[in-house]
Amino acid sequence: MAYHPRIECKEIPSFQTSRARNSELWFVNNPELENAILGYAARYSTRYEIKLFALAVEGNHIQKVAGFPKGNRAYFMRDFNSAVARAVPRYQSEYSGGRFWARRYSSEYLVGPDDIEDRFFYTVLQPVNDGLVDDIKDYPGYNCFEDAVTGRVREYKVVKWKEFNDARRWDPLVSIDDFTELCALTYERLPGYEDVSQEEYARLMRIKLAERTSQVLRARNGKPCLGADRLKDVLPGDRPKNTKTSGPLDHRPRVLSKNAERRSAGLCWYFSIYFEYKLASKRYREGEESVKFPDGTYKPPSFTVVRSGGIL
Repeated sequence: MAYHPRIECKEIPSFQTSRARNSELWFVNNPELENAILGYAARYSTRYEIKLFALAVEGNHIQKVAGFPKGNRAYFMRDFNSAVARAVPRYQSEYSGGRFWARRYSSEYLVGPDDIEDRFFYTVLQPVNDGLVDDIKDYPGYNCFEDAVTGRVREYKVVKWKEFNDARRWDPLVSIDDFTELCALTYERLPGYEDVSQEEYARLMRIKLAERTSQVLRARNGKPCLGADRLKDVLPGDRPKNTKTSGPLDHRPRVLSKNAERRSAGLCWYFSIYFEYKLASKRYREGEESVKFPDGTYKPPSFTVVRSGGIL
């Protein structure tokens, strides 16, 4: 399961998680880094025209619920994760260097409107799920809930670092402001609520948030939260006492749905394309370069090895 291709789908949104190497807590108590990450989310969600439903930047991982109507999830995740990995050593002087992400991001399909809504609340309630706070209003970091339900648009300054550094080689006095752009971070309304007013939508979502918060607190069986004050004492780069971990060969679901029929249909769709891709990939590696790959998949890389005796 770990090496099955991530199939691009224009119609089905998905849930992505990217986790830092060794689960180290680099996304804590650093507003500048947090704003940089939100700025990159704004820049690339606009560039690739994605539908962003939810975004969480918590401790050692970033999660998103998003749709990709242009079928370009791979390009968005490549650019966004690369930008974040470069931003960490820029804003965290304690970072020792090396690869930042633990592994490639995980991605699961959300095949129904209820599944998108369920994962939306899962994402915004991450601080409560993880026992950090009892109410997301107490979380000292960014939470997307109010932005998403009120339609609030935030603008972030994003530096075009490559262009700035290239220009600075020739002119040490060049202004960074000339290489800074404003990027707007916007969220999509959850499907099924298109016909209600913004005020009514926010009211309904706040009611559901309260209900789900109560459910999470009951599931914690009275276990106390860490609390906002203690969260502010966490040092960048620390490792949490308890964290989710998985290896490259561990099973990861392809479809997230509490509805068995929807989940089964989603898996049938996925594996029908996967087996077609597998056959096309085999033919391609055997030298049939004109073979057609199924929609939503990419050709595997072809390698040329150069040795002293010639090209292999």
